[in-house]
Amino acid sequence: MDLFDVARSCFRRWYVVLPLLLITTWFSYHTYSSTKPVYYSSAVIGLAPPSLRIDTASPDSGGVRRNGLLDVGGASLIANMTAVGLKESSVVSRVVAAGGLPDYKSEMFPTPAATPQLPLIMVEVMAPDPAAATKTLELVSSQADVTMRTLQQQARVPDDQMVAPFLVQPPTAPVAAMPSRTRSTIAIFAAGVGLSILFTVVLDIMLTRRKERTATNRQAGEAAGPSPDHPPSEPAGRGDGAPVTEGAMDTT
Repeated sequence: MDLFDVARSCFRRWYVVLPLLLITTWFSYHTYSSTKPVYYSSAVIGLAPPSLRIDTASPDSGGVRRNGLLDVGGASLIANMTAVGLKESSVVSRVVAAGGLPDYKSEMFPTPAATPQLPLIMVEVMAPDPAAATKTLELVSSQADVTMRTLQQQARVPDDQMVAPFLVQPPTAPVAAMPSRTRSTIAIFAAGVGLSILFTVVLDIMLTRRKERTATNRQAGEAAGPSPDHPPSEPAGRGDGAPVTEGAMDTT
């Protein structure tokens, strides 16, 4: 069966495929119009290294107090570690306990491939309520200080050499968006059209075969003639039991 056969089947059974397509169109429109928007907001967190640095040490000091994480990977390393730490389950639990949402995302600030990584952390959230999106970003931003300090304490960084976070960009005004409405509507409409055509073609095949089978049985019955169990009746006066007329009884 090719596309022309499918088209002929749909044309023959238009009274089946047309209502199905109308139902699919109505359901797709209802899905599109009933989808609720989600609100997107973001914030950017920067890193402030210690403002005072001593590169020389006196003989009695025992060494120079430095931030080993800055020496190894710079501020970008600490920013990357903090972005990962903000997604830890303990941090998410504290955000949720304070009234925020768990579905936020923290990552390094996006930059072009040829540009060095900036020591900036971007926090993004999508929520059905704009107030919830803003509150979540505020809570995550407040957790950045605790997370960054904990990571540096684990690395045994001196307190006076620790990097501190600061808010580069406060939470932006939530923007309404519907990222999945168009895709879901197209998927529902395409699936409905496909199922409608498939159902129509299968129904057309079944009805066509049934019609052909009925016609074949009728032709076979006509070609076989009457059944031996039911012979045709003979006209009156032609058979053996026909009454004898008076003229036939007169032998003279």
